[in-house]
Parts: sequence; structure tokens; C-alpha cells
Amino acid sequence: MNNILLVPGLYDSGPLHWQTLWHQQHPHWLRIEQADWTTPDLQRWAAPVLEILQNSPEPLTLVAHSFGCLASLYAATQLPEKISSLFLVAPADPELLGVQEGLIYHPTSVSGRIIASSNDPWMSLDRICLWSQRWNLPLSLLGPLRHINAESGHGEWPEGLELLRWHCQQLANAA
Repeated sequence: MNNILLVPGLYDSGPLHWQTLWHQQHPHWLRIEQADWTTPDLQRWAAPVLEILQNSPEPLTLVAHSFGCLASLYAATQLPEKISSLFLVAPADPELLGVQEGLIYHPTSVSGRIIASSNDPWMSLDRICLWSQRWNLPLSLLGPLRHINAESGHGEWPEGLELLRWHCQQLANAA
């Protein structure tokens, strides 16, 4: 799996978060850095994603978590040709975070998949089903896993890495 861009959510992904641990296992993967990890400003959060995409010689798979999913969706509206796919884990509900950016309220032209939990405090089950339909992205509902982060006990999350491998293989087979 090459051409991966990790897009963390609010407060960054700490040292025990699966994104951080995956990046340690795959140091050639790219990872977004934010000047301010505490303020959910969609356009400001999408800016470093767009910058990396613009400078990438090849399209990237965006592996995002929580608010990073929303920044990735926004970037997909701006540079869809630079994104090979979206792998959106536990997206935060845009309305819960006050995101009023209409650009992410419509179907994305980029292929991808949403990985979600049935009891995520940042996105209820009925809302994740709604957003999956709105974004026109298939949903893989994994059961009651909370927010799929270090606090919910996911650490290295090998099942998630296996899902990402499967997702990338599906893309390669479709090409």
C-alpha cells in the first residue's frame, strides 16, 4: 500500500492512536500536520490536505479519522483528480461540529468507503446512514466500537489495517 495520506481528526491522533501506529509501521506514508488541532475550521483544515495533493505526482488514498474525514471530503470537492480514494473512519457529524460548508453535503465524485461504529458518540447510527447516502459512499458498519480511536481501545487496530489493505486491493482490481 503506497500513496497513502493520513488525515487525523481533532486534537491530532495521539501516540497510541491507530493512525500514529500505522504511520510508524509505514513511515513512507504521508501525514497531515495542522497549525491548530483544536479548532474545527473546515477550509483551514483542508488547506494542508490540498497542498499535499497539489504537490503529489500521483493520486493519493486519504485515510482519515473523525473531523479529518470532513476535511478530506472537502478536499475531494476541490481536487478529485488527485485522490484515488477515500477511506473515512468514524467521521464526525458535520452538523455536530457546526460545519455549514455546503460543498460536503453532496455526493462525492471520488470513490471510497466509510468505516463506522454503531455507537459512535460523534455520529449516531441514523446519521452515519444518512451521510453515507448523501456522500454516495458505501458504509462498512463494524458494530459497537465507539469512536474507533485509542480511547475506545483500538490502538494498533489490525482489523482496520486489514480493511484498508482490502480497500486498496479492490481499487487495484477495478483499475
